[in-house]
Amino acid sequence: MIKIASKMQSITELYEIVSRDITRNRKSWTDFLRSACRNYKCPFDEQLLIYAQRPDATAVLELEKWNSLFGRWVNRGAVGIAVLRKDSHESSRLKYYFDISDTHENALSRPISPWRMKPEHEPEVIETLENAFGELQYKYGLADAIFSASQNMVTDNLPNYLSDLMDCRDNSLLEELDGLNVQVMFKRAVVHSVAYMMMARCGLSPEDHFYQEDFQEILSFNTPQTLNILGAASSDVADVYDNLKAVQKRDHSNLKLVHLRWTKKQFVIKFKGCFGNNKI
Repeated sequence: MIKIASKMQSITELYEIVSRDITRNRKSWTDFLRSACRNYKCPFDEQLLIYAQRPDATAVLELEKWNSLFGRWVNRGAVGIAVLRKDSHESSRLKYYFDISDTHENALSRPISPWRMKPEHEPEVIETLENAFGELQYKYGLADAIFSASQNMVTDNLPNYLSDLMDCRDNSLLEELDGLNVQVMFKRAVVHSVAYMMMARCGLSPEDHFYQEDFQEILSFNTPQTLNILGAASSDVADVYDNLKAVQKRDHSNLKLVHLRWTKKQFVIKFKGCFGNNKI
């Protein structure tokens, strides 16, 4: 019991340290975004701890899910990635993820085909983004389309988080700003973060499409409360990769967007007949 309590304390302290460091400069934030885009189905607080412990992790699941969903076994001696999860009583407990590199196949394993963007899919991806998120201001190439789609998504969904941000600005660099300036800075920060993650996920080089000053606003989210709202908004809005992955289906005639719904907790995109469970 003492060992568990000690581990819980060390992970909590790690979270606090990373939370302080991650918005100190542009590089720290974009390094985190590169890690988070590969584990986009995890909530922000888990993404933060995955980045702190295994920034190179590409696909993480709990041990039981590697076993039951894919028939893969965790390698002997593999060290899990500890994250904090609240139970039904709002008490924190430890949960452990293992990266796919920590696992191996057996005779009954299901094949895994990690999603990768292929150049020949670019037109379909651009079309899918526009169909799902509205007319794109720029779509000369995939990077332009991603940035325009990010602007549309953030514009539509920013109010879900802005009111919370306005209520928790105490002791941050946002505290003395008026509401309009907070809104402008928040929108820029989320748009740039979402676009950066999507570009990285699609195999583009995000650094080729951003200026150094594009992430200047990140420095103002310098308290745990403001960071959590920025991170949650960026992570939730960026959870659109199932939308992009759908264009890989061989029979494009069956590609149908059947449900697009936003809630404050989760951005959900469902497709009919796109992928089985063996895609990550």
